Amino acid sequence: MRQSSADKELYRNFGVYVHVPFCASACGYCRFYKKVPGGGDVAFYLKNLEAEADKFRRENPDCTVVDTMFWGGGTPSILSPEDIRKMGRIFEGLSPSKEWTVEVSPSTLTSEKLDAYKSLGVTRISLGVQSFNENTLKRLGRRHSLSDTLKAIDLVASKNFEHFSIDLIFGAAGQSVLEFETDLRRAAASPVDHISAYCLEFESGTSSCAGEKTAEWESQNARQAELFELAMSRLPELGFGQYEISNYAKTPQSRCLHNLCTWHMAQWRGFGPAAASQFGGLRFRNPASVKKWADALSGASAMEDVVVLDDCELYSSALIFGLRLNDGVDLAELKSRFPGADEKKYAAAISTLCQNGLLEKRNSRLLLTKEGRLYADSVAVDLL
Repeated sequence: MRQSSADKELYRNFGVYVHVPFCASACGYCRFYKKVPGGGDVAFYLKNLEAEADKFRRENPDCTVVDTMFWGGGTPSILSPEDIRKMGRIFEGLSPSKEWTVEVSPSTLTSEKLDAYKSLGVTRISLGVQSFNENTLKRLGRRHSLSDTLKAIDLVASKNFEHFSIDLIFGAAGQSVLEFETDLRRAAASPVDHISAYCLEFESGTSSCAGEKTAEWESQNARQAELFELAMSRLPELGFGQYEISNYAKTPQSRCLHNLCTWHMAQWRGFGPAAASQFGGLRFRNPASVKKWADALSGASAMEDVVVLDDCELYSSALIFGLRLNDGVDLAELKSRFPGADEKKYAAAISTLCQNGLLEKRNSRLLLTKEGRLYADSVAVDLL
């Protein structure tokens, strides 16, 4: 799949991300902020989410065109149909014109909840399958069973959303090559047009995929690399072209536009606790606590980890994140977008990485090689 002219303009888009921080239980591999909701937690969250959205509208009256929206978590599908519709009303006036994605779990999904999403205008459902193997699901600490997964797939398919995505995880203890290949085949045979295959990464950060190329990495994590390579070879054979390190689509139109905008360094505003933003010349995140986030909304600012986005910072970020894409980055285009950046500072590292077979240049375009995708984080460190 080649990059279209529309893809090149993704950095002009504006997205909204909403973090729903609630889960029925905590999975050890998930590093995102989440909590098991108690009495009144959801109502408290929605009340403050509305306050945050209203504050944003007051402070940015001209920001009325939203291209993409993404509800992530946590588990957005833990909310009731009534609360889902309430969330939709909170963002009236900020509804997306191109794509609206919601993450859901087989253990909390119902027909009524899907109907609520459909009534709001959601275009993409992303189902957290993780695995079709019962033993792997148990190792991951997932609450759903294979039966739950199959019912959820049929249920989503019956609602005829424009796009339907399945998330898989590989690298769980004891997971064999055959088990993961079976996961890939079952996912590809499902009525979906997008598959994400993520390398297992526990909260402690013990992931090997796209990690640093060290002796320890090589000795302890060869199996995860083998599974990663299996996904990169098998999914295209099954009709899903890789367009980003962890993402595969049936057609260019099936790609997740919201995430593409992020990788192209567009603007997005995050709402909810722990949500990250890149907006108004700043990159920042909200406090990773429902209470701290709510308390901060009544003050001058809820922003943490603030980074000022000058040309140098944006060039570096666009280079690193852009290399995650199979299409890579156009260095001439980056220079045009960020004229104040010193692109020469990357020349020596790029040359070395090309000599080592991790990067390749095609005129002004720079791409990770297939081997380079295995060590994307290491490449990023070298470039920084």
